[in-house]
Amino acid sequence: MIKNKRQLKYTQRRLHKLEKGLEEIRKKYATDKKKANLLSQGYKEHIAQLKSEIAEFESMKKKPLPKMLWIHDLNEVSHQLVRLRIARKLTQAQLAARIECKQSDISRLEREDYSGHTLGQLKKIVTNLNAELGIVLIPKTPRH
Repeated sequence: MIKNKRQLKYTQRRLHKLEKGLEEIRKKYATDKKKANLLSQGYKEHIAQLKSEIAEFESMKKKPLPKMLWIHDLNEVSHQLVRLRIARKLTQAQLAARIECKQSDISRLEREDYSGHTLGQLKKIVTNLNAELGIVLIPKTPRH
């Protein structure tokens, strides 16, 4: 997931290099379509992934989020915080200044593998981003 303009630019550069690499493979193996397809499959998949990430970031910047964000799985917390911050057009540093912490703290809270969010932290962040956060930890489908 792209979280800021620096990561966007890096992803765009990677995308451009992969597209050039794919074109080179197609030219090199123009007479052997089977080999060209085989060698280019990984490129195509990676290119599609990067394009998807870029589109998601651009969408987050343009599309306003609802005032209430619902979390049904604790693994969604970081992703929703990023989406909310980007939708509000704030950098990690700007959000950190608003809630009086370090940019590195915001970065940690937004990491996909981070699960140490406290309710106090979440409340402070969503309040400063003019939102509300609903957390429902009841499984959507019953477990047997």
